[in-house]
Amino acid sequence: MAVVETARFRRKAHLALFGATSLAAQGVKDLLAARGFPSASLRLFASSTDEGSNLTEFKGEAMLVTEPDIDTLDNLDIAFLCGSPEEGGRYLDWPARAGFVAVDLTGASIQGTAPPVNVSVNPGAIPAGPGVIATPHPIAQLLSTLLAPLGKGCALREAIAVVLQPASQRGGPGIDELYKQAASLLSFSELPREVFGRQLAFNLIPGFLGEGPHDREAARVLEDQVRRITGGSFALGLQVIQAPVFHGHAVMAHVVLQAGTSADDLAACFEGRDEFRLDRRGETATPVERAGEAGILIGGIRPGAGPSSYWIWAICDDLAGGTALNAVRIAELLLERDTAKGRA
Repeated sequence: MAVVETARFRRKAHLALFGATSLAAQGVKDLLAARGFPSASLRLFASSTDEGSNLTEFKGEAMLVTEPDIDTLDNLDIAFLCGSPEEGGRYLDWPARAGFVAVDLTGASIQGTAPPVNVSVNPGAIPAGPGVIATPHPIAQLLSTLLAPLGKGCALREAIAVVLQPASQRGGPGIDELYKQAASLLSFSELPREVFGRQLAFNLIPGFLGEGPHDREAARVLEDQVRRITGGSFALGLQVIQAPVFHGHAVMAHVVLQAGTSADDLAACFEGRDEFRLDRRGETATPVERAGEAGILIGGIRPGAGPSSYWIWAICDDLAGGTALNAVRIAELLLERDTAKGRA
């Protein structure tokens, strides 16, 4: 994993993690440490729904998780909002009031006027000054990163994608319920259904069978996010399936490219880019092998239904990369921009 060169930055940043015990926050913490992010301090704030221990760790050291208080944030530079959209929504007005930048991983700010920022695709959308920066949903992050190079290099005309969503998309409760459901089925006992509303273990749940309006409208919302990030110059259709896996988003996408585009031309769109790794033989092309790895694995390119059309199989571990990596890279760009201003 890449390590940040601290010489690129004029100073170190004061950071905060809201929802610090969530899975997304754990991914951000791991990436801050792995990439050597130049932090002067890190404060960890609890979610209002947190129960149990108020301790966590960062770089191997135990840290206390406290309740957030806007009156104590006067020297804060960058915050990462993690956890549920409801939790993130509680703090959306804090950055402007306290003068810091919040990178929102909760989805609470995604319906605003500013487009979600995918550093690999639209870094110029990062706004100036204090406020909230919206990050994409993990599926929109994966698809926009995957499709944007095809739009530029192969004149992408159409994409149809079926995305397998892991239990980790529902955070720790989703992972716990999938585990308990599997154990309950094997022991012939009653299944817990509080998170998914029905049996997920050894099963598949299409998005339109989701329990809430967000589940049923997810495909349309995610298509809109991908269009906002990429510019929407190609036709896009998307369906989401809740899969009985703990971690790792996977997508099978059918793409139609400009006439005469070969499989090698398609692969060339991904080669030499830090966000991708190609596995042409498919030896490590499942979410299990990709666990803990950053970036997107292109695990298979196969002929599609017509001329210049192909199937692409791609995988991303969102805890090790995906939106968590995108959020940390946004923070790095903010510091780089600050350094550039200081040298001007």
